[in-house]
Amino acid sequence: MAKAARTAAKVTSIKIRMYRGGTGDFFVLQFKSKATVTFQMMIDCGCIDATKQHFTDRVTDLKAYTKGKIDLLVVTHEHADHINGFKLAADIFKDIEFKKVWFAWTEDDEDSFANDLRKNYSELDKAIRMAVDKLNNIAGNNYFEKVYAMEGDKDEMIEGRKAFVNSMNALNDLNMAGSLAAVTGRPKPTMVEIMKQCNVIKNNTVVEFLNPGDVKSRLAGAAGIRFYVLGPPRNTTYLDLEHSEEGNYEKREKKSKVDFALVSALNASTASGTTSLLPFEHEYEKTGSNESVAIKKYYDTEGDWRKIDYDWLFSAGSLAMRYEASINNTSLALAIQFEDSERVLLFPGDAELGNWESWHDGLEWPVKINGQTEKKKIDYFLSKTVFYKIGHHVSQNGTAKGKGSEMMTSDDLTVMATLDFRRIKPNWLSTMPNDLLCEELINKSKGKFYFSGLRDKIMPNVKTDRVTIKKTHEATLNKLNKPFDGKFFIECEVEG
Repeated sequence: MAKAARTAAKVTSIKIRMYRGGTGDFFVLQFKSKATVTFQMMIDCGCIDATKQHFTDRVTDLKAYTKGKIDLLVVTHEHADHINGFKLAADIFKDIEFKKVWFAWTEDDEDSFANDLRKNYSELDKAIRMAVDKLNNIAGNNYFEKVYAMEGDKDEMIEGRKAFVNSMNALNDLNMAGSLAAVTGRPKPTMVEIMKQCNVIKNNTVVEFLNPGDVKSRLAGAAGIRFYVLGPPRNTTYLDLEHSEEGNYEKREKKSKVDFALVSALNASTASGTTSLLPFEHEYEKTGSNESVAIKKYYDTEGDWRKIDYDWLFSAGSLAMRYEASINNTSLALAIQFEDSERVLLFPGDAELGNWESWHDGLEWPVKINGQTEKKKIDYFLSKTVFYKIGHHVSQNGTAKGKGSEMMTSDDLTVMATLDFRRIKPNWLSTMPNDLLCEELINKSKGKFYFSGLRDKIMPNVKTDRVTIKKTHEATLNKLNKPFDGKFFIECEVEG
């Protein structure tokens, strides 16, 4: 009898609640042994352009749903669309108990590499913030109207420049940690510091930092469940890699006009690496003590020296996007597995291509199968994936293709997408949703595909001329989503 009492009942299913916070992640997972909830897990709490009331309603519901006790919180990365809910609803989170919080190794202030990375990110964030402030200032003073007054296509050029400024503002809005650093004048805080400020981490909360290759099991209340840590990588090459033609889905054919200038700026060749702060391309750098600066010669030749004071600001576009991709690639990516059935739930945060590709670079995880421990590579976990939280709000660079979704071969796949057109930056519409990725996942899941946003607004952007969605799959999608119309959340349950 004593032995039986010590043997915890295994988890038989996981109920996943995706809160409809908008374009941002906010999940609660209830691990159940038959009908009894034995363990509760939360992943992120954020949405772009959210208000306090927006999160007050949802976090109040969360508190009631979980009875104010969360066994495990996972904070994937620092972008506002994943963490600003903690700040906006801090007055409610103070009354919610978090027993344990997991962060990526990047947030460990005792990790020298993480500290160096954060210092570099702080410098980048400061430089980009200064550039954005200057851009907003000159835009407010009608600078573009004056510069392009004599151009034949002045209206398009002015619109493009202003769109670029708006895009830069949108990127800046993601950097909640950078905003806090700007206020205090200190380097950007770790997520641990922010979660303490938001009343999430309390005196008795256990904080752990995870590395790729780690395995967590035997968590109290989660018997029969293993947590495998896939990323983020401890390699700046992977952290900087956001997209490739071979690795990702093709971009949308029809891009929003508001994004044209930003996309053009991203194609500019700037110094590689996340720590580069150069405002010009290499060929225009000043070298040695030579006062005949190459950049001035170039502008003199082109007759555009009059714009030198401001034009360098536009090269900040590619720097900002590389920076944001690098932050996305610091996402704590997890595979949650039922031990007996080997079925996997995949939560990659906003991992971009570099994070995904790092999983294939020599990583192996111990898996116990039929009493025997075997080392398994990432293709095993992807082939066993029966639930996928789509990375980066259904953009083309948030899900690897050949090394990601195409390896998800289970016949029982369910998908959730944190995309909502009611709360989204206008320039994001050129990448979200990626129609080809949606086609792949809707058809693979046979329609077991959930949107946090209104599907009647999103689906017309999925069904472009270059994709084919089976009518039966779309009917299933509508049937599954319909019961949650008008609710704060969408739910599904994955059997073990």
